[in-house]
Amino acid sequence: MEIGPRIKELRIASNMTAKELAHKIDISPSFISAIEHNSTKLSLKTLEHLCEALNVSLAEFFNDEISPIEKKLISLIQSLPEEKQYDLLKFLDGLVIKR
Repeated sequence: MEIGPRIKELRIASNMTAKELAHKIDISPSFISAIEHNSTKLSLKTLEHLCEALNVSLAEFFNDEISPIEKKLISLIQSLPEEKQYDLLKFLDGLVIKR
């Protein structure tokens, strides 16, 4: 796994700009950019701060089986009443092209 793109993926899923993330952990936006482009190394401590700012544990950070977007969608769907979940399922099923 490449750490930089994973950080970018999590940041975007959190609706956060690089500048906002940098401000949250008191580093420069250019350092965030360098991290996201894998053009610099970062310490474990910095990674821990990034994870905290992105609301993910280190375990979640390294578990990329479910993307942050999928995780957010699941959370949103689970917050819906059951009837609305079924309505959404019918709607999404109608969007899928049958082969």
